[in-house]
Amino acid sequence: MTPDLWILLSLALLTELLTMPPLIARGAAPGGVRWIFYNRDTELSGVAAWGGRAVRAHDNLADNLAMYAVVIGIAVATGATNHSTFIAGVVLLVARILHPIVYIAGIPYLRTAVFAVAQLAMLAYVWQIVAHVTAH
Repeated sequence: MTPDLWILLSLALLTELLTMPPLIARGAAPGGVRWIFYNRDTELSGVAAWGGRAVRAHDNLADNLAMYAVVIGIAVATGATNHSTFIAGVVLLVARILHPIVYIAGIPYLRTAVFAVAQLAMLAYVWQIVAHVTAH
């Protein structure tokens, strides 16, 4: 498996791991454990603010994972992977690890900056794909 695919797998595993902080926050709320195990037909009140941010951090990564998978998958399939895509992948992964930490901590401007770094890393992948395809 290529380093780029390992990075993609790591992003998928991170998405799965990010299901845990919201459960912890909800479980700590009054009636939260029962709410977790029941049908969740109602909103749970009393959840700490960081719990809501944890949900949004997970949703953000889950929403972007498909784009990451498509772009990294195309780079691998077309043979456009190289040292630049590896660096972009590492930057992407580190930024996506930092994003939920900063988001859950409630640091708004830094959260946006870290997200922007991840998006720029993804654009670096796209650039390498375009450069590779137009060169051949």
